[in-house]
Amino acid sequence: MQPEPRFRIYSSFRDYWSIAGDLLTLGVGRGESVRGLESAIASRNDAAHALCIAKARVGIFVAIRALVKSGQKVVLSPYTISDVINMVVCAGGIPVFADLEPDTCNVDAEDVARLVDGDTGAVMVTHLHGLACDVRRIAAICREHGVPLVEDAAQAFGARVEGQQVGTFGDAGIYSFGMYKNLNSFFGGMVVTPRDDLAEQLQGEIAAFPPQEVGYYLTKLASGVASDLATWPPLFKALTYRVFRYGFLHDVGFLNSQVTVDVDPQLKRSLPESYLRRMTSMQARLVLRQLSNVDDHIRQRIERAQVYHEGLRDVSEVSLPPLRTDFSHTYHYFPIQVADRQALLRHMMIERRDVAGQHLHNCADLPCFEAFHRDCPNARRTATSVVLLPTYPRYSMQNVERNVASIRRYFGRA
Repeated sequence: MQPEPRFRIYSSFRDYWSIAGDLLTLGVGRGESVRGLESAIASRNDAAHALCIAKARVGIFVAIRALVKSGQKVVLSPYTISDVINMVVCAGGIPVFADLEPDTCNVDAEDVARLVDGDTGAVMVTHLHGLACDVRRIAAICREHGVPLVEDAAQAFGARVEGQQVGTFGDAGIYSFGMYKNLNSFFGGMVVTPRDDLAEQLQGEIAAFPPQEVGYYLTKLASGVASDLATWPPLFKALTYRVFRYGFLHDVGFLNSQVTVDVDPQLKRSLPESYLRRMTSMQARLVLRQLSNVDDHIRQRIERAQVYHEGLRDVSEVSLPPLRTDFSHTYHYFPIQVADRQALLRHMMIERRDVAGQHLHNCADLPCFEAFHRDCPNARRTATSVVLLPTYPRYSMQNVERNVASIRRYFGRA
């Protein structure tokens, strides 16, 4: 049986039709949809202020720049894309890497507590894979030291801790509307904050950015169309999977690079001018239509996570994420950790299972960030051991069960 793809983007024919209509009628920036989206998310997440921005990572940049004096330290997770670290550097902060908890892929609150000192300008946490980190403990640490807290909730829109949405525990929270997120405007993001002063400052900065260029947006849209076509089940099973399976099993670099991100991390000390743009009303309309589906889609992801957890909990060689059904884990993926990731991936590919290794780096060890190096053994191990099992709502339970069976066979638990 041919598998279903490891990911599919949150898009529909209606989205492409809406974009085409805006382009043909020159309505890309028409209307008050940006303000409407800001109001809708502020209300939904009980946030005082919500501000749309063209890229989530730029939300990190403007928040850190507003909160941190140049040359101050920013304590953060090393297990992320390199451009997140670059946003801190470009904003004038000095990254200080805190190690991870061994089984969650999230930053260790106790290591954060050890690292915060008089030179710390902010703490930034990441709610990775949709799992809320120990944000209450870290928020308390920040309050104790009078240090701002920034939440990178790019993968965790809709996650909540005891009813409170992640992104709203600190001074600023950042959400992503990128192509593979659970709200998709093909790219884009949002900053939320409870602080009137911070909102006023960021609003003035963002308003001065030029609108997103249509040409650049079309390149992102074309990538979305290509992904949608490649993962359309009839084409995926007949051609796409066969090609990429061959590429993986025979180590064809060109093919493998097409499904790998952050392949050449570089240090940036100044923000690319193309980053500083405003979200368009066209993008905001796409997100607004998807908001009502968020909680239902999270429930479906949790259902898939429960099957993975039940099927693998007795396999001692596999480290599982915590099982949570209270929405504190939205299971953007179901990330497991194994000692020999490449061997497991090869086994599953041979058995026609389409899953992926996580391509995030331990940025504390990257040569480009050598000036900020810190020994983070848990992050180092995590960066080579995470396998992402699919959970998206269109992914069938039958394929979830087949993934479980394949992993059990690999570890001799047939």
